[in-house]
Amino acid sequence: MQKTLEEAHIEQEAPEEAQRNENNEIIRYKARLVAQGFSQRPGIDYEETYSPVMDAITFRFLVSLAVSEGLDMRLMDVITAYLYGSMDNDIYMKIPEGFKLPDANNTKPRSMYSIKLQRSLYGLKQSGRMWYNRLSEYLLKEGYVNNPICPCIFIKKSETGFAIIAVYVD
Repeated sequence: MQKTLEEAHIEQEAPEEAQRNENNEIIRYKARLVAQGFSQRPGIDYEETYSPVMDAITFRFLVSLAVSEGLDMRLMDVITAYLYGSMDNDIYMKIPEGFKLPDANNTKPRSMYSIKLQRSLYGLKQSGRMWYNRLSEYLLKEGYVNNPICPCIFIKKSETGFAIIAVYVD
């Protein structure tokens, strides 16, 4: 996608990490593309960054409720959660080194191209919020009710019991 200089100002990096086997031999390299969110402009690249966080008192209350009522508790981690968030603003990022350019003849300089992000990316200021919004939409669609006082708590009741989901986005 061609762009102007102003549109694609967000830098990125792809730190590599060597994964080793039990003999300490490198078996593969792993890299993660990360946006450098410090280059984002408020009001242009993002509006809101807040996502609710459960405080220690709420956590202790839920643990004491589970213990006193003999309820099961489960802990879950969504791996690469931020990558599932949908974007709320158009964000253009410079093309990382090593990515092939769409122009097969490479007649235009690399600086003439950019990537328009379709999903949230680690490092963006709004990534946590985008993930929370996506998860919240799903839970509400599944019949959970969002607690207005503590928006990181979702409750679903049925004739046979109830479920409480406490969301912590870090």
